[in-house]
Amino acid sequence: MSTTPQPAGLPPEIAALLPQLLGDEGIFFVPVRHHSPACAWALRHLLREVRPAAVLIEGPDDLDALLPLLQDPLTRTPVAWLCQATREAKAEPPDPGEEGTEAEPESAAPRTVTSSSFYPLCDYSPEWIAVREGVALGAQVALIDLPWRHKAWERRYGEGDGGEETQAPDTARSQMEERHFAHSRYLNAMARQLGCVDHHDLWDRLFELRTPEALADWRTLFADVFSWCAMARQDYEPEVLEAELSLPRERHMAAHIRRWRSEVQGPIVVVTGGFHTAELLRSWKTAPPLAAPAKAAAKKNKAAEPDAWLIRYSFEQLDALNGYGAGMPSPGYYQRTWEALEALQAPAQRDVPATGAVHPLTVVALDLLTRFAQQTRAQDQADAVSTALVQAAALQAVRLAELRGNAGPGRQDLLDAIRSCFVKGAMDEGTRGFTADLRAFLGGTRIGDVPPSAGSPPLIEDARRLARAAGVRLDDSASRTVRLDLYRKPSHRERSRFLHAMAYLDAGLAQWVAGPDFIAGSRLNMLFEEWRAAWSPMVEARLIALASDGASVQAVCLARLLREEAALSDQGRGRSASAAVALLQRACLVGLHARLPQLLAMLSAHLDEDASLGSVVECGHRLVTLWRAREPLGVQQNPQLAGLLQRVWPAALYLLPPLAQTPADGQEHAVRLLLSLRELGRLLASLDGKEDASAIDASLLTDHLQRFATGAGVAPGVAGAATALLYLDGHWDDAALDAVVRQRFGPGAQPQEAVQFLNGMMTAAPELLLRLPALLQGLDALVRQWDDAAFVAHLPDLRQAFTGLRPQETADLATKVAQLHGTDEATAASLAGMHYETTEEDLHAGLRLQALLEASLQRDGLQGWIR
Repeated sequence: MSTTPQPAGLPPEIAALLPQLLGDEGIFFVPVRHHSPACAWALRHLLREVRPAAVLIEGPDDLDALLPLLQDPLTRTPVAWLCQATREAKAEPPDPGEEGTEAEPESAAPRTVTSSSFYPLCDYSPEWIAVREGVALGAQVALIDLPWRHKAWERRYGEGDGGEETQAPDTARSQMEERHFAHSRYLNAMARQLGCVDHHDLWDRLFELRTPEALADWRTLFADVFSWCAMARQDYEPEVLEAELSLPRERHMAAHIRRWRSEVQGPIVVVTGGFHTAELLRSWKTAPPLAAPAKAAAKKNKAAEPDAWLIRYSFEQLDALNGYGAGMPSPGYYQRTWEALEALQAPAQRDVPATGAVHPLTVVALDLLTRFAQQTRAQDQADAVSTALVQAAALQAVRLAELRGNAGPGRQDLLDAIRSCFVKGAMDEGTRGFTADLRAFLGGTRIGDVPPSAGSPPLIEDARRLARAAGVRLDDSASRTVRLDLYRKPSHRERSRFLHAMAYLDAGLAQWVAGPDFIAGSRLNMLFEEWRAAWSPMVEARLIALASDGASVQAVCLARLLREEAALSDQGRGRSASAAVALLQRACLVGLHARLPQLLAMLSAHLDEDASLGSVVECGHRLVTLWRAREPLGVQQNPQLAGLLQRVWPAALYLLPPLAQTPADGQEHAVRLLLSLRELGRLLASLDGKEDASAIDASLLTDHLQRFATGAGVAPGVAGAATALLYLDGHWDDAALDAVVRQRFGPGAQPQEAVQFLNGMMTAAPELLLRLPALLQGLDALVRQWDDAAFVAHLPDLRQAFTGLRPQETADLATKVAQLHGTDEATAASLAGMHYETTEEDLHAGLRLQALLEASLQRDGLQGWIR
């Protein structure tokens, strides 16, 4: 079976363009699929045969200055041109929020967003070959696409016609998208006819899996690629192509081609995505030639001037399976096929065996199968792959390729052989880890490198230096675990601060997994902190966007912290103390200790002005966390911290009295605040170094609780919580508690207030209902007085009151209630008993009952209830 596509029934307008494709008027239009080894191999042969005077490449023409970097011997793929433009997004009106709340001060300010675009290149990218081979042959090399500075990109990557963003802020896109192929009805129909999995498999079958000799026949290959791409374009109307910038870009490229044809003697090779080739053939002769390289288009652009760099890229970002819109899947696999092709020309210079009569893809398949099996054995997996299975999979891959008419085993043949020979059981049963490992293996983790002359901002170099010191590898993008001993190793604390700093900057380098949470104040007894970290091009893109804030990670963190300080100062009164101490905690985590005196002074001022009890109590808890973790956080020698700990307790107590007038809908929150304040007092009293840290007067809180529990007009929920706390702390005995309970549930008690009082007590101490007979008897007597309407009205509050009980406590309460109503202890315990074991007979009985219930519901037309 021939592997050369023979497209039948091409529309006449497409067939008429084929004679103009390669050499008409000395111009060779080379339609390529981005990152295709087949296209790159054929293009290399074309260039060496044609020896052009100029090579024109699809790419922003304002990046021409970066082309020499691709010739630098220190440049190692994958790399990418990164273009960034910073602009101000339209401000949204502030949300006024609820009555009495303050809007965020920065909510009405314009937002600054960064639009990023990548132009990736790898060893087998046709554009990479065009640049490297073109320069080696003495040709002029230029980019001819719309400049990145052109305002047309705002429509695609900036704001839509309605002012809505078409790209999320601070994200990155590729300028080499090939989404048209995935959605082409023609290609999908061809894939179904040939039994291909998707358009990637179809592409491989038609192009990548040709023999090396057929790949070198560039005239045939590019004619077939042109037909393949031109038919895919038939699905798109001109209005769509205009809106998504295909036609504007093609007009710009056609104008470039016209100018170069008029200025250059000799052959010209034009390398573009195959989707654009048909329109370029139609329009280049009639396009108005550009007088000079397009630079004027950006002069009136309202967006800020963008910048561009050559940066390191990764196979992970290049993988179409990870969402990259212009790539081949599994770049690690195609890198290996490219190396096998190159070994045919210079086997002695490559670490790849010469293949002789064996197709290089067969060598690639055997090599990858062997290395993947070695990986499973090195990871000590339960389903590690044996040598016998490798041999079976290799044989099956070869036979599948023969059955499908491929010159050698391709990517899909390899995947099918692996699934057939390596996977035991169904693919959807317990093989997710295996599938993920296989996908990552074929994708690869390689990261490229760029020369120092590429001019990365100093922030990038500082982040790389710190990342290496933190144990993060920069030569691949695989995610690895970083485990840090915070309390015992100062060097680990430095590494932790770097990882926290990168997380603070949203750089995408590391994700916190486990360990003490110094912000929330939890798990402080854990000695180790664990992160998952991986370097990637997105990290560098984010850092480049932040480079204007400083030349180091610390400087950029400080710039962000100062902005947050300024926003907090503008906010004024409110929840300012808790926000100020949160900034202090963040500064400690990211290593900005030089800023602590100013932050502590700011916190002191906000603590004096804060009128929110919740904010002050939260501030106190955060200060306790700082004190307890002062060694890993680096605040051991700061006397201001001890002074703030002494001040936060009286500040909170000063704001406590208004809690007595809390309305009904806020009582649950008020009770939580009261409990949090009590816990803060216990923590402050238990701190080590009391002579320096805390000398609180706990009796001051007791006085407030006495007034809450016995005062007139106090919110019932707050009174209930205060009553429970006084009893728990030993300030009240059983007689005092019994007197208050009888008053709250006795004759003349208001049902709604009694239930709210119960809610407050149960929130503070749910066990009291079981421990105090008078409380349960009073509640029972109160409920007996209610009619059905009153019971239904108060049932939600009662249910909420009992949510604090554990299952066993609920069962014990049911037993006591049954006894109050005349049931003997044994019968009550049996009625309320909990069964933890279920026999097989119980299970069958339950199934029979369920079947009867379903039949009854269906008979009554209520089958919808079953779902």
